[in-house]
Amino acid sequence: MSRSVSEKDDRVGVVIRDEGNVVHVDFPGETESVPCVIRKSLRRRAGKRSKPVVVGDRVVVEFSGEGAAVASVQPRTSRLSRPDPLRRHREHIIVANIDSVLVVDSVREPDLTPGLIDRFLVAVESRDLTAAIAINKFDLGASPEQIAVIDVYRELGYPVFEVSADEGRGIEEVREFLRDKTTSLLGHSGVGKSSIANALDPALQLRVGEVSEGSGKGQHTTTTVSLLPLHWGGYLVDTPGIREFGLWSMEPRELGHWFRDLESFLHDCRFNDCLHRNEPDCAVKAAVERGDLAAWRYESYLRILDSLADEVS
Repeated sequence: MSRSVSEKDDRVGVVIRDEGNVVHVDFPGETESVPCVIRKSLRRRAGKRSKPVVVGDRVVVEFSGEGAAVASVQPRTSRLSRPDPLRRHREHIIVANIDSVLVVDSVREPDLTPGLIDRFLVAVESRDLTAAIAINKFDLGASPEQIAVIDVYRELGYPVFEVSADEGRGIEEVREFLRDKTTSLLGHSGVGKSSIANALDPALQLRVGEVSEGSGKGQHTTTTVSLLPLHWGGYLVDTPGIREFGLWSMEPRELGHWFRDLESFLHDCRFNDCLHRNEPDCAVKAAVERGDLAAWRYESYLRILDSLADEVS
């Protein structure tokens, strides 16, 4: 950065990387980010949130002879959260001020996991963000059962991209979805988030890992959340792989409203507070029995419902 940190002033920038006690902030018109400590006063005011400052935050930075420090955070327009893995009563904000989320999965190595996709979609839609799905490694071949699952997501209105990062398949379609937006990648380890990012913009040069031969699961290569500018317009948020994803502050009775296919039947249940598990005259269960609602989507709903007791703040 061309400006000396000894020059006393306050400026507004965007957090592009979080390294624990230090965050890196970009400022308009500057070519290099600035490492900034976080004021203790901000940490004390974090409340039920695990971090006071996250990637995507617009922050006021104070410069002095001692360096640069984040003094305050401007109001967030959006956030993507989950319970803190170690302290589940605290909100862990993954990223702030994004427009959309691209949920990434793969057909092979590791295999497609619709249950985790559904969790991501619920989290994204409950925050009023736009969701799309990229299914990677199509060059390895998708089974008929996987194609049927993917078709259900399309029928629900989600943009679904069939991708091979290695062969370039589907990359242009993903690029058009991302253009001029700030989009977070979200997926579990090994599905190829970094490979897709590199195919979208080779200048990013993100590190790519391999899938463990012993477990068949992906190994973490991205260890921090980063906000990456795309040279053709927009920003991409690269996140570490997530194998488990809790839902922050969601009541069980809310869950059905974030399943697009369940939502159309909710108002026909006998009871207004129906959880669609064992209640009589449940329109959702009837839809499954008729074949109007995919059984695997209903089972995914039930698994998430059963887990909410431990995830609600």
